[in-house]
Amino acid sequence: MKGMFRLALAASASLISMQAMAGGFVNSSQSSVFNGMAYAGAAAPGSTSAATMFMNPATMTGLPGLTIDSNYTFGLPSIKQSGTTNLGALGRATSANYGMNYFVPATYIVYQVTPKLWAGLSINSTYGNSTKPDRVWVGSFAASTTRLRVITATPSVAYKINEMFSIGAGLQVQFADVRQTVQLPPLGVAGAGISKADGWSVGFTVGATFTPWKGTQIGLGWRSLTDQEVSGNSYFGPIVNNSNGKLHLPNRVNLSLRQTVTEQLDILASVEWQNWARIGNSRLNNPPNPALAVLPFGYRDGWFFSLGAEYKATQALTLRTGIGYEISPVTDAVRRVSLPDSDRLWLSTGFSYKATERFTINGSYTYLHFAKANIRQPLAPGLVYTGQSRQNAHLLSIGLTSRWGGGPAKEEPLVRKF
Repeated sequence: MKGMFRLALAASASLISMQAMAGGFVNSSQSSVFNGMAYAGAAAPGSTSAATMFMNPATMTGLPGLTIDSNYTFGLPSIKQSGTTNLGALGRATSANYGMNYFVPATYIVYQVTPKLWAGLSINSTYGNSTKPDRVWVGSFAASTTRLRVITATPSVAYKINEMFSIGAGLQVQFADVRQTVQLPPLGVAGAGISKADGWSVGFTVGATFTPWKGTQIGLGWRSLTDQEVSGNSYFGPIVNNSNGKLHLPNRVNLSLRQTVTEQLDILASVEWQNWARIGNSRLNNPPNPALAVLPFGYRDGWFFSLGAEYKATQALTLRTGIGYEISPVTDAVRRVSLPDSDRLWLSTGFSYKATERFTINGSYTYLHFAKANIRQPLAPGLVYTGQSRQNAHLLSIGLTSRWGGGPAKEEPLVRKF
């Protein structure tokens, strides 16, 4: 009876895992163009892709007329987890495959209103994670099936001060959707988790570009923190409660450079800081088990570094490559079965082909190699899961950029000199 009580508590504790998953994974798959350079130079001006506005709205001033950019990324992750508890495998398998293939669209629209003013709209999945094991195993007591989606619409404006400086700003409107199930002993049926939870939040984005001289372009972009309030139903066996909580999602600051080396070759670089440390400990109000109201995260800040190149092979064909290294905010001390995130290496390549004057086809591929991730997750007093996750992922992205018009004509002076 005592063992059954511990396992029931373990299943209820999975609510903590799901909330941690909701706060610890940024979706970086936002562009078929920048995916081909490991997102090097993403906040710098000079790109032909409107996706650059995601990191820095000021970059819109480099896109004349009307630009529409559609991006579709397919993720193929492989997540293999193995482990056990200090009480043994509890009658379950000791390993499982956890990865789920996913599809992420992103759309950008930029319109030049006047010679100095631009307006734009981006729609993105800014945070996301999905895991589902291929079997019932000992890790199912920590998390079975999880899903998080945060969709963000960002209307933005940009102003070109002069040939050297541009500025931009936007409003983030976020919608979050969360689901999770875990297994309760002894039959392995879904018995605890979050059946439905969603919420809205608002944030901001600002940016600036600086071109000190011809061939050197610098961009600085900031996406603000958001406090995502989520409410819905959580359950523990037959007990269903209306629960709510708040997730303190991070600021993101990206500094990027585009340097022209020759007429054909540009070198790009980026460094990004993600303020995950602000997530701290959140609280789940009115959970099925009041003892589990505090949701511990304990993340550190995340960092991302990348270097890439863009080569104009012909008038129609542009080739890209890039390498990146990402320092995950998730450490060994706080890693969970539902989010086995770790440091990773990005290896990317891509292309753009200008099919007509209006339409350009973009394609890219990225291989992600993750560091081995150790997991030690307390499930209940006296019951601890210990395991390991090994993972990698393939990102395939395709997109279409279309351009319409060349921008408004400059106003003629009222008085001319003859």
